[in-house]
Parts: sequence; C-alpha cells; structure tokens
Amino acid sequence: MNQSFYPGEDLASHFPLKAALSIFFLALVHHAFMFLCFSLLVLADLLSRWIAISAALLRAEGKSEATLLSMIRAIPRARRLGLICSSVMKEQGLSKLILYNLCVLVSACADYLLSESGFPSGMVSLAYLTAAEALSVMENLSEAGFSSVTFMLKHMKGGRK
Repeated sequence: MNQSFYPGEDLASHFPLKAALSIFFLALVHHAFMFLCFSLLVLADLLSRWIAISAALLRAEGKSEATLLSMIRAIPRARRLGLICSSVMKEQGLSKLILYNLCVLVSACADYLLSESGFPSGMVSLAYLTAAEALSVMENLSEAGFSSVTFMLKHMKGGRK
C-alpha cells in the first residue's frame, strides 16, 4: 500500500533512537540560545564600531549634531571611502579573537577550579565575555558622541557621578 495512508507507522519506527536524539537536542537548546545571544552581542559590537567610524566621518565633514540615523546612513559612504575596510577590521578582529581565546581559556580553568571546590561553574567565562562585549558596544557608542552612553560607561568602569 501507499505509505501516505499510514503516517503513524514511520513515526513509531526507531522510537528509542528518536527519543534519545530528542532529549539530546533538548539539552543543547540552552547552549544554542546562549551562543545566539553572544553572537548578537558581537554583531552589536561590530555595528556600533561602524557607527563610531561613520560619526567621525560626519564630524570631519562639519556635521557635529549627527543623529543615529544619519550615522547609520553614512556607513556605506565610510566603506566607499575606505574608513571601514575588511583588512583593517580583520587585523583588529584577529587580535581581539586571540585575546578572547586566551581569556576564555583562563576563565575556563577558573570555572573548573571553582566547580571542583563546590562553587557554581560557568559563571566566570560567561560573565567576562558578556561584560567585555557590552563594554565594547558602550565604548563605541560613546566614541560616536552619545552622551548618555558615556555616562553609563563611566559608571560601568567604576567612575563617580
């Protein structure tokens, strides 16, 4: 007979394998979501860097009161002028990546030692990476000229009011 008449037959076949894989993928959802969130932080860092570069371009052109929208619109022009170029971003990104990996390695060791001594593990690495990316976004937006972000950045770094 045609299999389209018995859809439940394929569903029940290999049930133990399907159940085990479902549990495995369910366990990965948390980590996949964390990876997605961190990827979005890295993307926000990149975009905020481009905004800071385009803000510098607008200031050089004499537009001191540029808005966020005008800064975003100036990104393609900054790319055409060579202010945002992949070779420069690769060099900066590579050194950042090497430093990140070194810090992740050190914090992973700290996480392991903390977990062996009874403290919750995973917090040092996660806290460092999240704080570093958030701080980088704030620094870029502060460089672009957003005074409210400069105020928050000062407090994040431990400055007084």
